[in-house]
Amino acid sequence: MDTRTALLRTCGFAGAYLVAGFLGRLAVADGSDLSLVWPAAGVAGMWFLAQRSARTRWVDVAALAAATAVVNLATGLSAAVTAICVVNYLIQPVIFVRLLTAWCPAPTGHHGMPQLRRLKELWALLAASLGAAVGVVVPDMAGQWLTTGETSWSFAIAWVAYNAAALLLVTTAALRVRMLIMVLRARHGSVAAGWRRAARDVSLTRAGEYLTVTVCTVVGYGLTMTVPGVSMVFPLIALTVWAAVRLSTTYVAVHSLVVAAVTVLGTWLGTSPFAHLGSPLTGVLVAQVFIATVTIVGLALALGRDERAALTAELAGEKDQAARQAQLMNAIANSMADGMGVHDRDGRLIMHNPALKSLLGRVRPPEVLDPRDFYGFRHLDGTPVTEDDLPWRRVSADGQLHSLDLVASNPDLQHDRIIRYTATPLIDPDGALNRSVVVLRDITAETRHRDELAGFAGVVAHDLLNPLTTIEGWTEAVEDTLAEAPEHPSLAVARSGLARVDRAAARMRGLVNDLLAYTTARDAALMTADIDINNLAADVAAARIDTATAASTPAPVFTIGDLHPVHADPVLLRQLLDNLISNAVKYTATGLTPHITITSSHTDDTVAVTVADNGIGIPAGQHNAIFDNFHRAHRGAGYAGTGLGLAICQRTVQRHGGTITATDNPSGGARFTFTLPAVGDPAPTAAPATGDTLSPAAGRPVLV
Repeated sequence: MDTRTALLRTCGFAGAYLVAGFLGRLAVADGSDLSLVWPAAGVAGMWFLAQRSARTRWVDVAALAAATAVVNLATGLSAAVTAICVVNYLIQPVIFVRLLTAWCPAPTGHHGMPQLRRLKELWALLAASLGAAVGVVVPDMAGQWLTTGETSWSFAIAWVAYNAAALLLVTTAALRVRMLIMVLRARHGSVAAGWRRAARDVSLTRAGEYLTVTVCTVVGYGLTMTVPGVSMVFPLIALTVWAAVRLSTTYVAVHSLVVAAVTVLGTWLGTSPFAHLGSPLTGVLVAQVFIATVTIVGLALALGRDERAALTAELAGEKDQAARQAQLMNAIANSMADGMGVHDRDGRLIMHNPALKSLLGRVRPPEVLDPRDFYGFRHLDGTPVTEDDLPWRRVSADGQLHSLDLVASNPDLQHDRIIRYTATPLIDPDGALNRSVVVLRDITAETRHRDELAGFAGVVAHDLLNPLTTIEGWTEAVEDTLAEAPEHPSLAVARSGLARVDRAAARMRGLVNDLLAYTTARDAALMTADIDINNLAADVAAARIDTATAASTPAPVFTIGDLHPVHADPVLLRQLLDNLISNAVKYTATGLTPHITITSSHTDDTVAVTVADNGIGIPAGQHNAIFDNFHRAHRGAGYAGTGLGLAICQRTVQRHGGTITATDNPSGGARFTFTLPAVGDPAPTAAPATGDTLSPAAGRPVLV
């Protein structure tokens, strides 16, 4: 707020305070020095509330003190009483503003002014008004004693009543009118334009209600408060209730202000029922209680109605938004090429999209809980699917995402389909896992294409072995011949060329062997058995140590924990471990001794085996891509390979119904974890904390 605006406000509030003060001093109860009403208290409260953030607050304090002195001195009060009034009416608005802003903070962008929109704000305003009025009782009574030598509790109570009523009345009316002006300006550009628009939009019935309440209020209170002998005033509160239930809250606030003015006027003239209650103090007190009752009842009903209307509108908006989101989600689900459905915990299909029926040929009714025979599910190798194999069943058991490739074959399908069946847990708002979302994707063409490529690669790899063997044999023969030939300038060139041929043949043999291994991992029938991984891992580790020792390279050090036994194909499992250990040894920085740790954990019917190393690690963003065919994570780093090793590992694990993941090793390097079926309940006993360590000794691996 700039200084010019603040000073203009100060002048406006000072003028309003002077007018309100003179009106209050005019309305003095007969036989007493006590005012029937003190609207200046409400004006002072709004004044300090509006100017609380102004940089010229000291001007407001000086102006309020001067205006209070002028009013009291001009209406015949002594200098001592005037001084007491100045102190009291400076303290009171400060207390009021502090309490109101603490209990009813202003919303952002409202220049420190609270909004009277909810019942909570009305109670905060009422409490701040009472607190401010009570807060100056002690200094007021002290002033009475200093000036008159006596104090009066009845006078103090009446003084609190008319100050609190004035603060409540003036502030509620001012805040509601201010809010109405802001709304009209925001919606229509100006108050006049907004008022004209509102007048056009109001219905004749509602306009008739406004007119009826206004006329009844004027007639009812006019007769009751100005005609002697008419004392039925409290039934007129029904008019306030009518206005609060049917008409705008701003009208209710202004209506209460008008009722207060008429009540004070009738009491001052001696014609209202409150003017004949025995003593002026009693009349003032009862009149203020009546005014406060009308104001609180009217605003409480109106604000409660507004809150209910706002809540209803908010709920309706949320309902519409939820309905639109539901329609959008339905449209998305119905437009998906992949089948989608929702299972409950018992396996019933709660909902599905059209694509699910297209993929499976039929939709399982709720009474059919087992989908295996209904859809004709079987594994890719033709073996039956057990109930525990179903992804949604596994999700219900552990709350994790599960995926499985199945063949669907039933009379409603023209041909068998290969389906990738993925289930994801659907957590309720209360945290319960009662449903799962399943997504079905037709991978028939993709699988057949992959199988054709893999089969072709297997055939080609097998057919390449014979000419490759011939090349290697003749290369060796030529090398032997050249070894016996006499030295000649061209001999070094020939030997260099043969070395390149030999290296190329070795790379070719590695690729052929990997292609054959991948085909074996993909197509070979599983010959599963119960396997002690400890012996298998120790054997593979010993072979790697032997290889490193023979090549005069740093021999890897292995730490092998007490591993849980698994139920798997021994040949494929050996190949799996050998590939992971080979990668760990190969991708180690030059000059660094490879350290490889193999551990396991057992959960329900699954064993998770972890192979961790201290190598160069996996590039960021490639932790999933490294399992793709022919993917090489370190192409430019000088590490040889075909990019099939980890693809073979993944295929081997998947054929056993498990998963394999790659993560970073916290101490540096990489960590691979794969899962395999467990053997019964193997729970290892007394596993050493650090495991067994294999290291080279005299050229042979020993158990330390």
